[in-house]
Amino acid sequence: MNKSSALKTPAECCSAAEQVALAASVRRLVRADRYVYFKAIEQSNGVEAVVDGQPLVMVSSNDYLGLTHDRRVIAAAVKAMRRWGSGPGGSRFLCGNITLHHELEESLADFVGKAGAIVHPTGFLTNAGVIACLARPGDVLLCDRECHASILAGCRLAGVRMVSYKGEREGAAQAALERLRAKPDTGRIFLITEGLFSMSGRVTDLAALTRLRSIDPELFIYVDDAHGLGVMGGGRTTPHQFKAVKKIDMVMGTFSKALASIGGFVATDDRSLLTFIQHDSRTHIFSAGLPAASAAAALKSLEIIRTEPQRVERLWKNARRAQEGLRKLGLTLKETSSPINAILVGDEMAAFDFSQDLFRQGVFALPAIYPAVPKGQAILRVVFTSKHTRAHINKVLEAIAETAQRFQLIEQ
Repeated sequence: MNKSSALKTPAECCSAAEQVALAASVRRLVRADRYVYFKAIEQSNGVEAVVDGQPLVMVSSNDYLGLTHDRRVIAAAVKAMRRWGSGPGGSRFLCGNITLHHELEESLADFVGKAGAIVHPTGFLTNAGVIACLARPGDVLLCDRECHASILAGCRLAGVRMVSYKGEREGAAQAALERLRAKPDTGRIFLITEGLFSMSGRVTDLAALTRLRSIDPELFIYVDDAHGLGVMGGGRTTPHQFKAVKKIDMVMGTFSKALASIGGFVATDDRSLLTFIQHDSRTHIFSAGLPAASAAAALKSLEIIRTEPQRVERLWKNARRAQEGLRKLGLTLKETSSPINAILVGDEMAAFDFSQDLFRQGVFALPAIYPAVPKGQAILRVVFTSKHTRAHINKVLEAIAETAQRFQLIEQ
C-alpha cells in the first residue's frame, strides 16, 4: 500500500531535513522549467482554460459531465447564497445545519439506491471521518492498495490493523480474506475499495467482491465511488453497473467530479449507522457545514443528470473516440473501461517534460507521479468530458502524437 507523507503525523514526516529536501527538489524543477503543478488558471469555461495568457484545452479536469459552468447550476448556487449567506457560520452539529443539507442527503440516497446519506464538507473528510467510525479494536480494514490517500487517512484514524491486497490481480481480495478469516483472533473485516480508480481508470468488479460473503457472511463492503458517481452504471454508480447496489453496505461519493461542486457523502441502508456517524465522525462534527452554494450546486447537478441522460452518452462517446485515437498512436495505455486514460511514460522527469511540451502546444494535461502511482510508473492522465468537441479531441491527440514521437514513446 502506498504511503503518502500527507497521511503521517508531523513527527513522522516533517523533519527539518525532509522539509529542506522537498523545497530544494521543487526549486530544481522550477529552474529546469519542469514544474507543472499549481498552475494559476486565469479563466475557464470547463473545457478550455487560460494560463499565463495562453488558451489551453483542459484534459486534466474531473468535471466529467461538464456541469461546472452550467448556467442552471450557477443560478442555483447564487440563489442559495442569497438565502443562507456565503458560509455556514459553524458546524452542522451546532448552527451550520440548513434544510438544503437534508434535501441534498435525501436526493443522494435515492440516486445511489440507499435508505439515507450523510454529507461532509469534502470528499477527503468524508473518507477520513467515516472510516474511522466503522472499525473497533480487533477489526481489520482490508484495502485495495490503489485506494485514495483519504481512505488511508481514515484507516490510520481508526487505529486498527490495515491489510492491503493487489486489486488488479484476480483473486487477490479473496486470498487476503481467506488468510484473515483463518486467524481466530480476527474481528470484523471491512473491505474497502474504489468503484473507479482515478489514476489508472481501473473499474472494480463489485459483483465478484460481493460474492466473497460466501467466505465471510459478516463482511462489510465500503465503496468509494467518487469518480464513478454520475459516470458509471448509465450515469448512476459503479454498484449500479454491476447490479450490486443492495449488496454494498456503504457507498461514498464526492461532489467535485460529476456533481460540479465540492463536498462528500456516504450512503447506506443502515439508519442506525448513519446516526452514529452523524454524531461520531470527527470530520463532520468539527468542520464547518457545507456552504449553501455548494449544496445547491450539487443538488441541481443531480437533477440535471437525472433528466439529461444525453450528457452521460456524450461523455462515453468522447471517451471511446479518444481511446481509439490514443491506441492508434501506439502509446502504452493502462487497460480501462472508463473515461480515464492513463498514458504510461515511466520516468518522472520525462513525464514532467511531456506535460510541459503539451502546455506549449495548447494542452493542459498533467502527469501523476509517486505516490499517486507506483515509483517508475509515471503517467500522463487524460480525460475528455461531456462538453469536449471533436475539434478539442483532435487537437489533443495531435499534440500528444507530436510530443510522444519527440520523446520516442512511439515509433516514428
